[in-house]
Amino acid sequence: MTMLRVGFLGDGHISGVLRRTVEETRPYRVAGTFGRDGVLPGPAEIDVIVEAATQQAVRERVPGLLAAGTDVILLSVGALAEPALRAELLHRPSPGRGRLIVCTGAIGGLDQVRALRAAGPLRTVSIESRKLPATLLQPWMPEELQAALRDGGTEIVLADGPAGEVAQRFPASANVAAALALAADAWGFATARIVADPAADPTRHEVHAAGDLGEVRAVVENAPSSERPRSSAVVAWAALRALDDYARLRGFPTVSGAAFL
Repeated sequence: MTMLRVGFLGDGHISGVLRRTVEETRPYRVAGTFGRDGVLPGPAEIDVIVEAATQQAVRERVPGLLAAGTDVILLSVGALAEPALRAELLHRPSPGRGRLIVCTGAIGGLDQVRALRAAGPLRTVSIESRKLPATLLQPWMPEELQAALRDGGTEIVLADGPAGEVAQRFPASANVAAALALAADAWGFATARIVADPAADPTRHEVHAAGDLGEVRAVVENAPSSERPRSSAVVAWAALRALDDYARLRGFPTVSGAAFL
C-alpha cells in the first residue's frame, strides 16, 4: 500500500519533535527535513510538507511549493497577516496547485469560531495572550524595555491592537492572533493583546468571538517548550494531529481515528 510521503520545512525544535514522533509511531515515509538552504523536493517525490520554520521562510518558500503542486501544512500562520502574501497563499485552488492547510497550533476554539462565521459576519473577535516576560523579547524593542523583560518582575502590556499587526511584531509568539483573525475572517477588526506576565506559567490565551448565533469564550493554557520557550510544547502535537487528518482524508494508511473538520 502506498505510504504518505512527508517532509519538514524548518530544522528547529518543533520539526525535530515531529519528525521523531512520525518515524517512531506513524506509517509515513519521511522525505527529509529542509533548512534555510535545503533543496526542496518536487510533488513527484513528496505528498505534503509541514512548515515549522518562520514567517520569513513562509514568504520565501511556501509560494513556490504550492505553485509546484505540493501541499503544505502551515504552522507560522502569522505570515498570513501580510495582505499580499495572504492573497497569494489562499488563492483559489486550481489544477496542479498545492493546497494550503492551516494548523491551529497553540490555541483551541477555532472550529466554533469558523462555524459562527459561516452563519454571518462576527461582531467581536479578540485574543489576549499572557507569556513569561523573557520569552517576548524582540530585537526592535528599546534597551530599557528589553532590560525590564529580562528582569521579569513586572507585568507589562506589550501590544494591544489589530491582530495582524501584533502577529507581525511578535513573529514567534503571536501566530495565535493571526490564526484567530483567519478563522473569523476578521482581519479588519480582530484585536490582540500581548501581556508579559511573570505569573504566566503556563502560557495563557483567552479567545473571544461573537456573532448572531452565539459566542465563543475559550481559555487555553499551554506548557512552554523546554527547548524553545517562546513556543508552546503542544504545537508539535497539533501539527501531528493535522498530518494524521490529512493522511485520513487523502486515503493513506494512518493511525486509527476520525478526521475532524
